[in-house]
Amino acid sequence: MHICHIVFRFDIGGLENGIVNVLNCLPSAGYRHTILCLSGYNPEFFGRIRADDVSIHTLDKAPGKDISYLKRLYGLLRELRPDIVHTRNLNTLECQAIAWLAGVPVRIHGEHGWDSEDAKIRMKPALIRKLFSPLISRYVALSAETESYLTGRVGISPKRIERICNGVDISRFQPRRPAKVAPLTEERWVIGSIGRLARVKNHQLLIRAFAQLLHKAGNRRDRLRLIIVGEGPCRQQLVAQVRSLNIEERVSLPGASDNIPEVMSGLSLYVQPSFAEGISNTILESMASGLAVISTDVGGARELVEPGFNGQITANDNVEELTEALWQYIENPQLLRMQGNNSRLRAEQHFSLATMAERYHHLYQQQSAAATGSRSHDHNLGRT
Repeated sequence: MHICHIVFRFDIGGLENGIVNVLNCLPSAGYRHTILCLSGYNPEFFGRIRADDVSIHTLDKAPGKDISYLKRLYGLLRELRPDIVHTRNLNTLECQAIAWLAGVPVRIHGEHGWDSEDAKIRMKPALIRKLFSPLISRYVALSAETESYLTGRVGISPKRIERICNGVDISRFQPRRPAKVAPLTEERWVIGSIGRLARVKNHQLLIRAFAQLLHKAGNRRDRLRLIIVGEGPCRQQLVAQVRSLNIEERVSLPGASDNIPEVMSGLSLYVQPSFAEGISNTILESMASGLAVISTDVGGARELVEPGFNGQITANDNVEELTEALWQYIENPQLLRMQGNNSRLRAEQHFSLATMAERYHHLYQQQSAAATGSRSHDHNLGRT
């Protein structure tokens, strides 16, 4: 079965990491994959794919309202003749029309989340999704929130939606050695966050809360550290914020990392302060790493973090709530250890890569069989 996965750009990111995991975990003998990128890709990131028979093409879409790439997409789809086209998010949705024109029998569209809270309530994106809905064979919603958006806001029948949560490699992400699990007896107690340094990730909130935490910690402040791993357009703004709060000695922004398991192993607690999320891969990775998690109440956070069991949920962009959540772990280190163990258990039981891959395998096989049956039925009617 040949599947074309269409993305805006194939580079470091949660959505793209999810594609890597799907391709690596599907049965290699049964699939051939092509990744089509509207605006280029990162060769090093593409190198993370271990599956056989995977190719990648870029359509060189120019910035702005360039539609010439659609002609190139049509020609490529006619040449490749895939069994399935799988687009992701709004910025690839118009490719569904080209896939239909090119005669691709199965057209799947995934909704992974939004870059802002505003994107969920604007009328135009919902109308665009409604316009293209007749061309789509099946939807994939990564969270209950995106499923609710598709049914309630766009008007898609629940029968056309498959909800498949991201998975995490529980063999690659492992809890720290027991000797390192007493955070407040260590020389350093490290709060961490990983993600693009972009406004939607709202690292400014975490830095403000950490500054308040240092003030509250008194003579324990010397043990506290904050590390924010990632790269992006907000770097200078974050550096300036840290400097203005006079906490440079306690905060590190080391840039992007190609060894996230190692980063996770050095953390005592994981925090996701975003304005908006889908199903966060980094939350899943921190859970598999045996870390308690604090997340803002956005996207699929509540599907991953059960308050009081493996972490805490705080209100969106509320510095007082986040500071208090951090303080609870300093006051009760045993709670941190217990919830970290629960995170690992929850990742193993509900969010393994094997579970995710099996869901995608079933979806692809089911949709392909349905399309084959439909074509066979139409052929027999023609003969009659």
